[in-house]
Amino acid sequence: MSVVLVTKANVASYDHWRNKYDEAAAFRRENGVLHDEIYCSPEDMTSILVMQTFDSVETAQSFASNPKFTETMNAAGVIGTPRLTITQSI
Repeated sequence: MSVVLVTKANVASYDHWRNKYDEAAAFRRENGVLHDEIYCSPEDMTSILVMQTFDSVETAQSFASNPKFTETMNAAGVIGTPRLTITQSI
């Protein structure tokens, strides 16, 4: 089974957000992210979509509720509340 945490967010600056995202690679790995993909609107580089793969729903939920996850998003310039959705293959 494949589990994906989908995060849709707006950011103040893609470049700043991307630098902070890259700096948090070890945190993601240590907390169960097996693979990630980043998408951005071609018309608006401040609208991002991140897809992170986990081995279980529980691991994805734990990652999404980790205070450091929120702290990292805030430091990266995420505007407002991002939309988080956990999906799984069936």
